[in-house]
Amino acid sequence: MGLFDRAGLPSEEFRSLGEAIGGRVRVLAWARGADGVVVGLPDRLAIQTGDGWRFVGWHDVDKGGWDAKNSRLRWALVGGGDDAVVLTEPGSLPDLFRERVGASIVVQQRFELSRGRAAMIVARRRLDDDRHPLIEQRSQRGGDLGDDLVRRPSLRSCVHGGDAVHSGRSFGNRDSGVCEP
Repeated sequence: MGLFDRAGLPSEEFRSLGEAIGGRVRVLAWARGADGVVVGLPDRLAIQTGDGWRFVGWHDVDKGGWDAKNSRLRWALVGGGDDAVVLTEPGSLPDLFRERVGASIVVQQRFELSRGRAAMIVARRRLDDDRHPLIEQRSQRGGDLGDDLVRRPSLRSCVHGGDAVHSGRSFGNRDSGVCEP
């Protein structure tokens, strides 16, 4: 355990977090919350509660951010549901939150379909295992995920190992020449 692995997190919380994870801990940023500390790790957010720790993978966060007016870090999960934590001393955790969630998104493409409908395909990666992108498809404004444009094989190959996944570039961008629909 090096001093820089803790990023200033008090040793008692650091030790408790290490026990909860069951391995080495590398703290990137942390903040004081109303109920304990909130810690940004390379692959997840760790929230201290009265019962121990709970964890949220960066790849599980659909959207969120810092609400300075209410001193809340808030987020919506990819699988549904919202959550938030009040931070009494936020430090650099809100910035880390934005950076880590953004780093988990490999590609994201919105498809305009007929009659004002849309669909979104997002490939995310676990920040502790970038070999296997997690694919998410969402309907927007009544879009059909079975639409030919969304189901096109060239798009699927793009997400499952084409240049866009490895380079972080968006597919469907006609200027990039990568995985055009």
